[in-house]
Amino acid sequence: MSLYEIGNLAVDIAGKRLVQDVSLTVEAGQCTAIIGASGSGKSLTCLTPFGLTPGTASGSIKLDGVDLRTTDARHLRDIRRRLTGFVFQQPLTALTPHLSVGAQLQEATMQAGAARPSRRELAQKLERVGLARADERLDQFPHRLSGGERQRVMIAAAIAHHPKLLIADEPTSALDASLRQEIMDLLDALRAEQGLGMLLVSHDLASVEGHADQLLVMEKGRLVETGPTREVVSHAAEDYTRRLIAATPRLDEAAPKLSQPGDLLLETVDVGVEFRRPGWRRGTIHAVAEAGLTIGQGESLALVGGSGSGNPRSGERSPASVP
Repeated sequence: MSLYEIGNLAVDIAGKRLVQDVSLTVEAGQCTAIIGASGSGKSLTCLTPFGLTPGTASGSIKLDGVDLRTTDARHLRDIRRRLTGFVFQQPLTALTPHLSVGAQLQEATMQAGAARPSRRELAQKLERVGLARADERLDQFPHRLSGGERQRVMIAAAIAHHPKLLIADEPTSALDASLRQEIMDLLDALRAEQGLGMLLVSHDLASVEGHADQLLVMEKGRLVETGPTREVVSHAAEDYTRRLIAATPRLDEAAPKLSQPGDLLLETVDVGVEFRRPGWRRGTIHAVAEAGLTIGQGESLALVGGSGSGNPRSGERSPASVP
């Protein structure tokens, strides 16, 4: 028996059918991914069965042997808090703005009936998802964190109560390419360690291709194609799937021709940014130090680095600058 099973799912909102005839399974320790354009019904398919959209779901829906279609609202909430974890698309709006990271992580840990965790235990949860200065982060509020840091906090909260099913709705859409890879690798590691089943939503085939076991392609609320990920990607049967694959950026494409930049338009030298540590802690955080850059006329300059890095190390023009 699969951990999570959906059969012939339909979703209606205000009398209009937006999702129809979608079936999928999620096995423990494996990842099933749904891809498709915005508005194809991916999020409705994932969230409606748990009462997290205005839609009404019909069809067969079973989680860990429990039929969610026959449960009342109270029982559904209990199942949701004990068996599932959610990673949403926009962590800044999903996290509670007036609660510190530590308070939110404590609440998430205790939602399935666990005892109140110690501060060290909370810090360890943040360390597990790759957050530096974890103890300090516990006292910070979501707006003080970068996008990638907030996403890691949300993942830590989603798995804090050891759910069986993790639903990740576009977990990397707002992140840079290197950080997207880090987050997906983290989710893979958590699946392997905890035996999590994961239902992953994305519009970006490249970000899920190497991580999902099963792939579902949706278009306009319907299932277009499904199968093992490698098989679907290498032998797509449907034209829509082939178009999605063709739209995926490739690293072996020829680079644009470059020319020398024109007159200097902007130059910064030894820029630094610092601020006081939050709460009762003393001292100063040096967020940016000795940063410099130049931009010439007709030039496009990119700053790259991990989320929260904030610190370009030199003001030299990149040879990859594209006019």
